[in-house]
Amino acid sequence: MAEMGLGYGSEFQLMRFLGHHRNYLNKLIRETVKIDGEIQWLDYPTDNNRLSGDGEWEGIKCFEKLENYADIAQKWKEWWPQKSGKRKTKTMNWDGIFKIVDTWFFVEAKAHKKESYQKCGASSEKSKVKIEDAFHKTQEWLKVETEKQWIDSNCYQLANRLAFLCFCNTHGINAKLLYISFINGFRRKIDEIHREVEWKSIWKEEFKELGLDKIDMSSHIYFIYPDCKMSFNLSYSLKLVSKKFFCKNLFCYFCR
Repeated sequence: MAEMGLGYGSEFQLMRFLGHHRNYLNKLIRETVKIDGEIQWLDYPTDNNRLSGDGEWEGIKCFEKLENYADIAQKWKEWWPQKSGKRKTKTMNWDGIFKIVDTWFFVEAKAHKKESYQKCGASSEKSKVKIEDAFHKTQEWLKVETEKQWIDSNCYQLANRLAFLCFCNTHGINAKLLYISFINGFRRKIDEIHREVEWKSIWKEEFKELGLDKIDMSSHIYFIYPDCKMSFNLSYSLKLVSKKFFCKNLFCYFCR
């Protein structure tokens, strides 16, 4: 994984909010996911190959302390391509993980537009077949009706995160996704996002690309939009993204 940007970027901003504004971040999360209980963030694994000394959780490694981890790991090998010899199929790297009671939340942090789009990098046909099978099972689980091939989409990252979610929830692990879309969080790129509505337009486009725009995803994935330049105050009197709204499409999150 790349080195963390100093003073900019999604990794830096998430570290900043966890270190300097954790109460605010947790408040925003709590109001959005609407689940009672303490937010318990997992400490990050160390990585001595990086200047920061820290890495990210990969795949299912966060479950290693579960009593049935061996069974989970075996099922995961059947579900998703694994490292093989010198060739390495990239698994999911999580920007953060936290729990509320028995629910696991897997965090994706974004600070600029290009972070939101990604193509599949698998070169092995065997890996591609396994990925496509996982995607088909995920579409069935979500009840998605689409003729589009997720593996060919430039929204591949969102697709594989949903496949991970499907794996967890069909193997006894209550899991959800949280996208933290930072506003004014990337000061060195012209594609920095300056308004919440810009992020919503991106996610709306990705939902449409994957055929998610006509189904209710509210129990699986959440979005928050912290402004990296905003003034924090004790009352936290801000407009929260958890407020429900509707447009012509009953399940659209993005058209308020």
